Amino acid sequence: MRILLDTSILIDDLRQSHLPVQTIFQSIYKSKERLYLSSISIGELYSGSSAESMEREIEEIISLTDIVQITVPLIRSAGIIRRTTHISLIDAIISATALELDLPIATLNVKDFEKVNELKICSLDEIDRRH
Repeated sequence: MRILLDTSILIDDLRQSHLPVQTIFQSIYKSKERLYLSSISIGELYSGSSAESMEREIEEIISLTDIVQITVPLIRSAGIIRRTTHISLIDAIISATALELDLPIATLNVKDFEKVNELKICSLDEIDRRH
């Protein structure tokens, strides 16, 4: 199966990188899913206050995913999603990416993404059951 990762999953992993716990990202990665990441998420990762000190970890995570570039049709769809749902433009871009590629999205931000009709949200319970 293929999954689009929301930035929240990666931020959670980076925040817990110093702890001896398995993160949601690690669970998804171990389940041998093909992982996708919107290019907008890369900007989000590098905009965090700890990004400079975690650059190696960020690059490692990014290298494990297939990056989806933002195109004009995708950004048009994102604009429509934003206009109709009032979610952030970044979340709208990630939603449009998932819809364009027909991918479920793994996120910790279910509240906003569930506002997008036809978007498949991969539940954390579903991820746990896969491995």
